[in-house]
Amino acid sequence: MKKQLLATLFMLGCLGITSQAHALPVLNTITLDDIAPTPGSSATKLPDGVLQLTDNNRSDPTYQIGSAYSTSPVGIVTFNANFSFQYTGTYSGHGSADGIVFVIKNPGSSTSGGNGGGLGYGTITTDGGAYTGIPKSVGIEFDNWYNGEIGDPSNNHIGIDVNGSMVSQATYNISPEFNNHGPWYAWVDYDGNLLSVSVSQTNSKPGSAMLSYNIGNLQSVIDAPAASIGFTGSTGWATQTQQVMSLYYNDPPGVPVPEPNTVALLGIGGVLAAGWKRKQRMESTD
Repeated sequence: MKKQLLATLFMLGCLGITSQAHALPVLNTITLDDIAPTPGSSATKLPDGVLQLTDNNRSDPTYQIGSAYSTSPVGIVTFNANFSFQYTGTYSGHGSADGIVFVIKNPGSSTSGGNGGGLGYGTITTDGGAYTGIPKSVGIEFDNWYNGEIGDPSNNHIGIDVNGSMVSQATYNISPEFNNHGPWYAWVDYDGNLLSVSVSQTNSKPGSAMLSYNIGNLQSVIDAPAASIGFTGSTGWATQTQQVMSLYYNDPPGVPVPEPNTVALLGIGGVLAAGWKRKQRMESTD
């Protein structure tokens, strides 16, 4: 009976080791190569590595929703992200819309929100349907369509959104309009409390942030120690092709800490293994 108990506890320790070994690593640095389109969305990776969220060349390009995320969770204690994007094309008689969102979300949260003014991120009702936004998330929107019903300040602006709400916590108007004036370059920085955003038509970061919001502890906002990061985009009645051409994300590296249950299992397994070996040596000398 004692041997059976020892064997069982030893296996539990080994299971702790196995589960830790097969867990997805938390990455500190990623590029666009680490971002994968969400199956079933309109997003795709082009042969040159560009992430295309919506496609204006479809026979019916209206009401698309594209999303793509990191293939492993990333650190969010503090971070710096910069990426480039462009919008091109228009739907004859309709115009160009709606924009993209840089998303930081709980890995277990949904991958997209609504089309049209939801930008693939937020809660909204459009002619394409009623949608719930992405919970436990933060979104940086690059919006080129005016939706007065959700408080848009203009038809071309950036904004900081939380928990899938398209009512931005802070906004800033951008000129000229995003569509057909790219590529655009964006910087999103987080210092552990303040979230800051800037955009430019050149790959030269502005000296001061255009938009800032005191968001506090980002891990508490998304209810997770690490995040899935990526992009969403959408079209509505008006359409365009939306592409992300580059991404560099860096979270200053830290030491990953196993979950308490895993630590306990590892400790039990290690102690029992050592005891079992001592017992075997004693028996072999009898």
